[in-house]
Amino acid sequence: MGSVLITGGAGFIGLALARYCANRGDEVILVDNLFKNAGKHDADLTGVLEGDRVTFLEADMTSPMDDVPLPSRLDIVYHLAAINGTRLFYEMPYEVARTNLLVTLSLLQRLETISIGRLVYTSTSEVYSGCEQLGLLKIPTDESVPVAFPQPTDRRYSYATSKFAGEFLCLHWGSHRAVPTSVIRYHNVYGPRMGQKHVIPEFIVRASSGEDPFTIYGGVETRAFCYVDDAVEATCLVGECANADQEIVHVGNAREEIAIRDLAQLVTTRLGKFPTFVEGGRRSSSVLRRCPDVSKLDKLTGFKARVMLDEGLTHTIPFYANR
Repeated sequence: MGSVLITGGAGFIGLALARYCANRGDEVILVDNLFKNAGKHDADLTGVLEGDRVTFLEADMTSPMDDVPLPSRLDIVYHLAAINGTRLFYEMPYEVARTNLLVTLSLLQRLETISIGRLVYTSTSEVYSGCEQLGLLKIPTDESVPVAFPQPTDRRYSYATSKFAGEFLCLHWGSHRAVPTSVIRYHNVYGPRMGQKHVIPEFIVRASSGEDPFTIYGGVETRAFCYVDDAVEATCLVGECANADQEIVHVGNAREEIAIRDLAQLVTTRLGKFPTFVEGGRRSSSVLRRCPDVSKLDKLTGFKARVMLDEGLTHTIPFYANR
């Protein structure tokens, strides 16, 4: 049992993490501005809050958090608050970058007055998106691969650059404050309630609506998808690992890699739809392949992902179909 703070706690991974921590007996505080929930408590958030171990604090973390009532001691802080969603990287790049930087700076300033046992910052495999252009990306990708962004003019880098800056801030804040700090780079986590601006839910929604012809962007690209339950368990194991201080750790499922066109075929077939597929070309700065090397995660925690894509889609498709 411990005291846990989760920023972005009403979001996709954040709420699943809150449920996991509460179920094992932790006292959990969620901080969120409900941006992805359109300012509302949905049924899943309401359900988690019905227990007596979870407290919800609505706050705009882009502003100073001096008035956010946090306890004087927290055993662990999981910092997930951010704007995410591939389409948003292109649609609102300034807002994405600004928000992600400000929420991290505001949190770290607020934590200056609190005793912290551990800090875990959740980042993304998107930080490697510029490496491919420079010939630096190797597959499977381990944590030693350099992070590089050729130029700041590409809108897609709005998310990756802001998350990478957050990694730097958190790691060096932790070093300065003598707080054990870890960075997790998630690789294509999916599942129910993640919103519709990601490839798996987008395909489900479009297929269930009967879209035909069915346009696929970057059909030759491949991804290795990780179901949310696996990602949450791995996150907690990293957060509890004494040897993970100042470490960057990949969380993902390296056991299966699938081309986007094959993913579209799989989703549409599962929904009983057989559209004509049309290739729409690759989006700018989207990597050709993404598959993590998770050997460091295994070495530190012994964790191995268990939920394969076929099973994960069984849990995910009903949530998005016919929406």
